[in-house]
Amino acid sequence: MGSSLSSVATSSTENIVIVGAGASGIAVLLRLIEHAKNGKRIAPIIVVEKASPPGPGLAYSAACTGTILNMHTDTMGLYYNDPKHFTRWRSELSSGPFPSRSQYGEYLETMWSEILSQAQHMGLEISLIQDDVLDIDRHDDGTFALTLADGSHLSAQSVVLALGNFTSTLNTHLLDQPGFFPSPWPTSQLQSIPTDAPVLIIGSRLSAVDAALYLSKNGHTGPMTFMSRSGRLAKVQGEPEPFPRRYTLHTLARELESNPAEGLVKLTTTLMDEIDGVNNGDWTWIQKHASPKAELQADLCAAQEGNVHWQTVLRHTAPVIERYWHCLPLESQQLFMAKFFTPWMRYRHGMPVQNAQQILRLMESSQLSVIAGETVHWDDNEGIFIAQTTAGPIEAAYVIEATGQECHLDRIPSPLVQSAARKGLFTPHPMGGVDVDFDTLCASTPGLYTMGSLTRGTHFYVSAIDRTAAHAARIADALVGEPRARPLHIAIFLGSDVASHLMVSDLVPRLLAEGHMPFLFLTSSTETRPMAAPDSRPFDLRKLAFFERELFRKHLSPRLKEYGFKGTRHMTVWQMQSTYGVFVQEIPDSQGTSVAKMLQNHFIDVGISLPCGDVLTLGVIDYFSSSSHHLLSLDGGVLSTPSGNKKVGVQFGYTLRCLHEDSELGDVIDRRTSPLGHSAAILTGVDKEYALAVQIVLDATQLVTRGKSLRNVSWGRTSHTSRHSYLTAEELLQCCHDRGFDLVDGDSVVKMLVELFVPPEQREMLRKELDEVVQEWYVKQGVRVSKA
Repeated sequence: MGSSLSSVATSSTENIVIVGAGASGIAVLLRLIEHAKNGKRIAPIIVVEKASPPGPGLAYSAACTGTILNMHTDTMGLYYNDPKHFTRWRSELSSGPFPSRSQYGEYLETMWSEILSQAQHMGLEISLIQDDVLDIDRHDDGTFALTLADGSHLSAQSVVLALGNFTSTLNTHLLDQPGFFPSPWPTSQLQSIPTDAPVLIIGSRLSAVDAALYLSKNGHTGPMTFMSRSGRLAKVQGEPEPFPRRYTLHTLARELESNPAEGLVKLTTTLMDEIDGVNNGDWTWIQKHASPKAELQADLCAAQEGNVHWQTVLRHTAPVIERYWHCLPLESQQLFMAKFFTPWMRYRHGMPVQNAQQILRLMESSQLSVIAGETVHWDDNEGIFIAQTTAGPIEAAYVIEATGQECHLDRIPSPLVQSAARKGLFTPHPMGGVDVDFDTLCASTPGLYTMGSLTRGTHFYVSAIDRTAAHAARIADALVGEPRARPLHIAIFLGSDVASHLMVSDLVPRLLAEGHMPFLFLTSSTETRPMAAPDSRPFDLRKLAFFERELFRKHLSPRLKEYGFKGTRHMTVWQMQSTYGVFVQEIPDSQGTSVAKMLQNHFIDVGISLPCGDVLTLGVIDYFSSSSHHLLSLDGGVLSTPSGNKKVGVQFGYTLRCLHEDSELGDVIDRRTSPLGHSAAILTGVDKEYALAVQIVLDATQLVTRGKSLRNVSWGRTSHTSRHSYLTAEELLQCCHDRGFDLVDGDSVVKMLVELFVPPEQREMLRKELDEVVQEWYVKQGVRVSKA
């Protein structure tokens, strides 16, 4: 389980102490493990967790059995760049996209075990103390002293308070009354309520729904009432759908960061415009119905029929909403919390369909009612709770407060939090919680980090696991001295060749996973020739141009717009646009000025020109001449080998360089090669080598995002490395002839394209279509090719 208290209490003050081994603490540890794998030195780690076993915490423990997750399984992974990790971990998916809380608790326990196993394998010291931390202080030398519940002490250089989320209790005047539950968690406590007793649940969103459904599943037959200020239920989640204009939400964040003065107006108008677009101008979904039951019926119907397109806009704000919030002036934040917070939560965080169906049944049977009201008091004479509502006084023997999370320091019943606040280690945030650095989540006291509902004032959106994973990664980065990672807007310029499209198909999802936003610019083909001009190139080079460029972009890619990509290894740029919501723009040569304007409007930080793209216009190059921008050029091809030496295998390579404002290539940033083999045709061999280019670009992006110099890459530069290190087309043709293998194997290219881009059910049909296109091309070239 870990070392004993006596052994860790005397350890070095270089320790990292993580208080809490629930989802937050485990996410921090997982990121630290990744840093250790990459060679970072990690100080000894002490984890203090009062619950056993570590992992589930309260929310996902056995004490909350009987409730399901309110967030989709695909968002619940604990790795910041792999939100679907939990979905892949699940051994069964029959419970649908909203599995039980207890299953997620099992996932957290598994992650804890894997952390210990990997740490032991790498020699990383992680110790567990099962106790509670009651007090914290800071010494003059900057180290921390923590006091445990048993009176023991720990010393640490850095402390992470991974305390999770605290529940809100607004009705503190009821705390000493019998029958009052200040929180629905753990739900097991609700079993003490007699099954026929009237129950008042304060709140009408997700926590209230969980409480009511738990009671119902455990045989409760008495009347239940939701009471909230709005008297309205949370909306109902539909199936997740892609947002084709996702990039606009990231551009909006940049606009607010550059001009925060009118941020709230810009924010609301932009979101409304995007919702208006996906909903085709239909705003009936926002209207209030005659009753909460009628509204739930309409919401449930809309979710089941897929008519909740507005949700995709709100859902895709998840990674950027904290940036919106951080830009707003304090007055705008206060206005939002006073006027818009409640409806935002109602629309942004809907209940799963299965929960909505059960709530509707309770309402239709008249066991559950939803009313508007704010106050409840205890009547000593009657020995009962009385709530003042718009429907008149409501009496109840039991009251459950389910109003969400608490972030105000004076209302958080944690001795540790109160100790930190009292001793000035925390600075209260005017919008709740504590003031922390937006990027590192370090409190006003250096070396003290916190996350969860304590940082709501800084980050606003802190409760979802995807935010937990992202914030945990930032804390872990800070602990190992890694500079903050800045989300980048990356313009990728690609041509019509297959290799560039393979690269982009891999690059886009991986860049998105790291928090970046790619913008794709399709340059026109450099192979286009005047109709009257004869092509005097050798046949094999004309064949290479046709199979490398024309066959995919002119014939296959347009046909794939009609089909999905299920079962394929790669997507076309148009499929990526509709699936990932990235910006895609075709740019004829004459549009240089307008492209530069697009780069400016979308706050592009980095430009990457892939092989076989057109030469970039001066307008585009001028845009990147600023010291804050980077323009990189990726070249690739077959490397020259000693003349006549057939024993040396053919090497394929890629080189990444800076591109200067005079269009001249600068220093080599990175260069990697791989053997192509002795018998493979060159073009089909490229299918296996493009991953080199993808990794080169990702590695360079990692340097830029953390503000590191691209010139610090440890690559051995040599004077002969230039664009001409790769064989020209004519040299490549001669190389193939000398070595006795084909430059292009047409049948293999068709097979490769179909297997990579075409869904299985359409492969036979499209293969035949491509074969016909190829035969027509051969006929035009005056070549007869027989098909087997």
